[in-house]
Amino acid sequence: MTEDEQKSHDRTESFLEQAQRRFKLASETENRVRNESLDDLKFSVGEQWPNMVKADREADGRPCLTMNRMPQFIRKITNEQRAERPAIQVNPVGNGATVKTAEIIQGIIRHIEINSEASIAIDHAFDMMVRIGFGYYRIITDYIEEESNYQEIKFDRIKNPFTVYFDPNHKKPDYSDARWCFVIEDMGSDVFKQQYPTAAASSLTDFSSVGNRAPGWITREIIRVAEYFYLEQEKYTLYQLQDESWVEQLPEEEQAVAQVERTRTRVRWAKISAVDILEEKEWPGKWIPIIPVLGDDIDVDGVRHLSGMVRGAKDPQRQYNYWISAATEAIALAPKAPFIAAEGQIENHELEWAESNRKNTAVLQYKILEVGGKALPPPQRQVAETPIQAMAQMIGMAAGDLQATIGIYNASLGARGPEQSGKAILARQRAADITSLNYSDNLSRSIRFGGRIILDLIPKIYDRARIQRIVNPDASIDHVIIHNGQEQQAAAQGMVSPGIDKVFDVKVGTYDISISVGPSYQSKRQEGVASMLDFLKVFPQAAAFIGDLIAGAMDWPGAKTIAARLKRMLPPGVEDADDENPQAKLQQAQMQLQQQGQLLEQANKMVQQQAGMIKNERVKQDAVKDMKKWELESKERIALQKGETDVALAQVAAGMQGALENLKAVNADVAARQKLLNEDKPVGAGGKSG
Repeated sequence: MTEDEQKSHDRTESFLEQAQRRFKLASETENRVRNESLDDLKFSVGEQWPNMVKADREADGRPCLTMNRMPQFIRKITNEQRAERPAIQVNPVGNGATVKTAEIIQGIIRHIEINSEASIAIDHAFDMMVRIGFGYYRIITDYIEEESNYQEIKFDRIKNPFTVYFDPNHKKPDYSDARWCFVIEDMGSDVFKQQYPTAAASSLTDFSSVGNRAPGWITREIIRVAEYFYLEQEKYTLYQLQDESWVEQLPEEEQAVAQVERTRTRVRWAKISAVDILEEKEWPGKWIPIIPVLGDDIDVDGVRHLSGMVRGAKDPQRQYNYWISAATEAIALAPKAPFIAAEGQIENHELEWAESNRKNTAVLQYKILEVGGKALPPPQRQVAETPIQAMAQMIGMAAGDLQATIGIYNASLGARGPEQSGKAILARQRAADITSLNYSDNLSRSIRFGGRIILDLIPKIYDRARIQRIVNPDASIDHVIIHNGQEQQAAAQGMVSPGIDKVFDVKVGTYDISISVGPSYQSKRQEGVASMLDFLKVFPQAAAFIGDLIAGAMDWPGAKTIAARLKRMLPPGVEDADDENPQAKLQQAQMQLQQQGQLLEQANKMVQQQAGMIKNERVKQDAVKDMKKWELESKERIALQKGETDVALAQVAAGMQGALENLKAVNADVAARQKLLNEDKPVGAGGKSG
């Protein structure tokens, strides 16, 4: 063996020894919890009679009935969780984070959930938590195709929670601070030899514990291996340069202003057998990707008690089984009460009387005996009153105790109760929902941790530019281009094509995870349709404005087509606020601006035409006004001249004898005035012009 081979061998032995010590620590620490939880699991599936009691009753031929009422209570809680699944919500925090990128990351997470059927993994973990107090699911990475270099994040189910062994020294309820974890796996021997042809199969009984025992570590068909996650810490130094920046590698001929020691934590993964490390690599995330879903986790004087719903309901369920069995036995034995007969009365007929409890014999014969001359009465049954009523009361009490212990009553299970009004029934059902709220709330915390693991993995697994499917809240599909860092931006821009033109950098920004709990989008949509229809009953005029929204939210065939037609019929000015296509909005805005420009130009022309018309009208009106004024003045002057002429003629007629010379002068003056009037000149008084 060479020196390198010796070092590798020593390292493997040291590594496996530490792994076995850690597994043994987890197994011994959790031994009592696992035993109690395993009994809860068996009880939930019908193994409800103690072994010794059941053996004694079966030996005596007595009934051991099991009326398992656990499944209905378990399904009540788990089905409520399926009806209102917690949803991962991505929120921007800072460092360049945006709301739009948060929506894209959330759409990627929805794609991961749908693509890997996350509901199966989460529902199973929740079901096991309700039954035994703990369940697990995990996050894995895998290549999209066998020949592809692109990886995908997936949810995966852990069917048997007893195969998971966590570091018992963790403090946080989501185990995010655990230093190591084991997940036990059984492999077929042929698969093991195909995947690890040079590995030796051997026994590793230290990796077998309560809940995951096998007939042996290795059988003719099965070989057990263990996945081993563990944290590895690495120390490094950070140097501060003159420009106050920090680097891990100090450049040549550069002196550090300051330096600090830091510790980097990495998650490592290995698949191991008893004597060999089968595989080993670094996990890209910063947490162990095994997510616990815990029930009631209580520490009593340093002793951990981890339980689900079944633990406290076991005694009432056993009581119920006992009284059901007792009542059945009592009623079945009622016709078999023994006969009381005098000695000798059934002589020679013993067989007939012995079989009377098994056969329907028509006639039973007996001998008549006399005592003191009087015949004794015939044989009679010694009938004792079976306390059926008391047993029925005990059955009812046990059923009531079972409901009270769990906190789920008949009204929540669909049975009719004394409540008459709908509000009273809903209040009773709501009380049961609140009673089991702790289980769904614990699941929300676990899903939040799972979301944080995925959020941490996305920029590391989606490490190259790619076209990524996005699932929207309404289950519609979009495609965007994502990349990891500035160095991939050019490659991402080169993928832009018609219909796929949105590019997002999933590495930039800090984001956090919250959980929203409520009805699914489908349920909310149905409730929304009902509410909108009720709204139209009180405000029918709104149908012209929201008809497209109502039709679009319905599921019947042709609803989307009708919604599109109704949308085109919206009144002018009503815009669809949900249209988030920026290109369409830009084109629409450009068309609106162009239309407005055309309308403005037409309006300017009309204004100019009106202004011209108004100007011409004003000129015309001024001319008419001036003509009327000149005509009026002329008429006044003519009338004045005529009056003066008449006066002159009268004076001439009156004084013709003595004024012949004056008449000539007047005629001359009139002729002069007439000439001036014809020339449109003002005529002055006394026949003088001015």
